[in-house]
Amino acid sequence: METLRNPDRPYTEVVMQGGAPYLQAIYADRAVSQACIGCHISHPDGPKQNFKQNDVMGAIMVTFPLSQ
Repeated sequence: METLRNPDRPYTEVVMQGGAPYLQAIYADRAVSQACIGCHISHPDGPKQNFKQNDVMGAIMVTFPLSQ
């Protein structure tokens, strides 16, 4: 995934949904504090148990319509 290779830059693209164009952006969700790490590690469905400060733990995706 592009977000993992360059976590400081969002991955963006125009996607079509229902025949209309949308801008979609994916931003890396980093472990910015010990509270983030503790919560992710303690989650029973968490895929990883050894996050460190600034590790990419997931992603945040936003989608905006381009036409009005």
